[in-house]
Amino acid sequence: MLYIPSSRSPSPRTRPVDQSPFLRLPTEIRLQIYALLILPRQPKDLCRSLTKVSSSAQDSYDYEKKLRGTDRPTMADVAHPTLCIRTIDGGCYEERYGKNMSRSTHARSTYTIRADRFRARCMSTTYHCVNIPRIEDHMGIIRTNKQIHAEVAELLYSSYTFDFDTHVEAIRPFLNDLTPCARSSIRSIRFVKKGLAYDKEFDRAEWTSALRYLTSDSSSIRLRRLELGIVAGRPGLTGWDRVATYTPQDFDLLKDADGMQWLQYLLEFKNLYELDVNAIVEHCAHATNSMAMANFIRFSASIESGFSKYLHQRLVGV
Repeated sequence: MLYIPSSRSPSPRTRPVDQSPFLRLPTEIRLQIYALLILPRQPKDLCRSLTKVSSSAQDSYDYEKKLRGTDRPTMADVAHPTLCIRTIDGGCYEERYGKNMSRSTHARSTYTIRADRFRARCMSTTYHCVNIPRIEDHMGIIRTNKQIHAEVAELLYSSYTFDFDTHVEAIRPFLNDLTPCARSSIRSIRFVKKGLAYDKEFDRAEWTSALRYLTSDSSSIRLRRLELGIVAGRPGLTGWDRVATYTPQDFDLLKDADGMQWLQYLLEFKNLYELDVNAIVEHCAHATNSMAMANFIRFSASIESGFSKYLHQRLVGV
């Protein structure tokens, strides 16, 4: 479908694939052609859907990153495009795509989360990309043949950052639904760790499940870039001024402390080329007589200093 044979040439049905003029082009040129077709060309190609998609989880606040000096979300950066994967209400998904659509049309895993105001009810839900890129008109190229499909899929999945924000419960179902080829092509992921002082047991379980999957050899995921946001607490604008921050060496001991077990799973990442650790600062209560809150505030003040250095020493290039 990418060339027109002459009258003396065999038909496309019988002509060997390795004789295709397109496939005889250097790989670098083919990748440039694919990029023109399947990667976003302008910021509006990555904007959120105009249709509101409600989340199932009550505490799933999105901490979206902004482009430096602008109010535009990073998802609109065509140089480093981002796809935002979120847990959504199952009813909302059916309303958008139709209850009678077969699973083969939009097959995806469902999973259970704590959903109501008091977390006493569990509900079945699924995930959704809230900013599906506007490239559907060009995706027919992947059906040309197996070689082109593999090349396009690798370029497509390796070019995007998959942003789960605080919806870490969606990480495993989303990645598990991908083909092994697509999953192994992913190079960049972003997620956010909720405020440590407000962690709940099911939050810790979701974190553990997600990171075990991301770092397991059986999942075939080979990340090269990780963006880690951590919700930090600061009591007022000057709440960190007199707080003694942790050093990188302190975290060798703290990783085994009560409440820091989540860090042990994070340390399973290997061979990262790039790591971006940033504090997402929110107001929190003063420590007063609470040792747990005092530890949270001290850790929060250390995220972009001692903690970031510690993770770079342990995860980047190791």
